[in-house]
Amino acid sequence: MNFIRPEVREALWRWREVIVCSLLVLYGVRMIGIGLERESVTQTFVGGAIAALFAVLLFWAVLRAKMFKPVKAVGVVEVKEREVGYLAPEGGAFVSLDDLVKLEIVTNDRGPMEDDVFWILTHRGGDPVAIPASAKGSDLLFDAFAALPKVDFEQAVRAMGSTENARFLIWEKRVLH
Repeated sequence: MNFIRPEVREALWRWREVIVCSLLVLYGVRMIGIGLERESVTQTFVGGAIAALFAVLLFWAVLRAKMFKPVKAVGVVEVKEREVGYLAPEGGAFVSLDDLVKLEIVTNDRGPMEDDVFWILTHRGGDPVAIPASAKGSDLLFDAFAALPKVDFEQAVRAMGSTENARFLIWEKRVLH
């Protein structure tokens, strides 16, 4: 017997990292307060370290939660080391992050909850790979793309919430002359 409605359970699951990181930031702040009250430098320092660490993790958790898409599309995303793969009934492909030239998100005008939002991976040596943002395992893409220098996750969050037909450039390899 479930006492929590399915949509509430899904929302809690989506925001679980944010909730846990927020609680740990508050715990760190509480430790700072207790340390100051007791005049304990060690406890104040440990509390500050906990609060600072989880504040940084909280930032990334919020971005990851905002980019979340429920699984609706066919196919599975795999991430191994520096390689992203998408396997679907009609085929699939693997792309090395070292060969990646451009990363984009393509949206539609039906709204962000539709399953027509795609990550487009343009790479050397092949056709661009389109990965549905609602494919199983697509939440792993956030961590994989964090390895790219100067990737624009704020633009990715805007793209995931877009209600227009558009292409959003998330990252492009800079060519030095």
